[in-house]
Amino acid sequence: MDNQLKRTTMRIGEYAALLPKALADNLQLLVVGPPGIGKTQVPEDYARAAGWQCRAICMPMADPPFLMGYPYRENGHAGHAPFGVLAEALAATEPFLLILDEFGGASETTLKAGLRLMQFREVAGRRLSECVRVIALSNDVGHGAGVLGIIEPMKGRFDTIITVEPHVDDTVNYGLGRGWPAWLLGFLRNCPEALSDYKPLKSMQVGGSDPRAWEKVAKLDLAGYLDRPEGREMVIGRVGKGHGAAAMAFRDLQSSLPDIDGVLLNPETAEIPKKPDCRWLVTMALASRITHDNLGRALKYLNRLPGLYETLAMLGAKGKEDYQRANNLLAKGYRSFCSSREFIAWSVTERAKAIQGA
Repeated sequence: MDNQLKRTTMRIGEYAALLPKALADNLQLLVVGPPGIGKTQVPEDYARAAGWQCRAICMPMADPPFLMGYPYRENGHAGHAPFGVLAEALAATEPFLLILDEFGGASETTLKAGLRLMQFREVAGRRLSECVRVIALSNDVGHGAGVLGIIEPMKGRFDTIITVEPHVDDTVNYGLGRGWPAWLLGFLRNCPEALSDYKPLKSMQVGGSDPRAWEKVAKLDLAGYLDRPEGREMVIGRVGKGHGAAAMAFRDLQSSLPDIDGVLLNPETAEIPKKPDCRWLVTMALASRITHDNLGRALKYLNRLPGLYETLAMLGAKGKEDYQRANNLLAKGYRSFCSSREFIAWSVTERAKAIQGA
């Protein structure tokens, strides 16, 4: 009996929270969303953190023999021999995540060849072990990824199809956990519409930005390229002219900010920026630096700002820690800032109650 088809829409962070249970329950998901929002990054991060093997098949490059095995004849008998990633999956004895990537770009004949894989977990007459989980990821029609849809019988093989979308909170938490520059996180907080305005173009220029594009900008900055004369054009070449120019202008505000080390050293006397965009920058810089040992000093400074900034700093610091814990990125012996005396005292304040109840 085909599984009942359901459809829903969720944030990329909700998808990340759902995935561990879905995999534990052996649900077969088709995850659909625009390019560059983390559809592939989420399961790969989970597999890495959980110690699973993780392999992917680029479905537009697969043909029917790849999914069914190459035919062979031996001693008067014929059969199909699986190879490559599917051979690894069939041989797996430990948790193994098989990602069918760019699923909607596969040809109709390839999808038909994969029907038994999705319905019966069968390749060349052999069943996948219970330790193997299968998930499919795809752009949708209209995303400029060569997706023309998939055959209806294939849709029915999935337990559910979920549509995911980016959200600035999820991207900021990811960026904090990955060490993105504070100015970039501040820019996205200050200008959330810049996070994702992807528009497919047939020219060789990008038509807008997405979370993956901003991660590339973070990489360029951390490597020192944005301090070079051509840095502005490199950013524009990744996220488009409008947001690229705005982001670089926001980055220039760094020169007018108080030094964050100085803020943490003298939180009661350190300068408070007057411009809101500069306050966004300081807030994200503090969120990226909050630890068990310096939380009290950070809060003294944040208390001098309007409540919105304290809210975002504390939510950012918590999001960063949660992301790093989920992905095994915390250093050995790490102490959560939530276990500090300063946090316990702060948690009973009206501001804190409002934040925690949000």
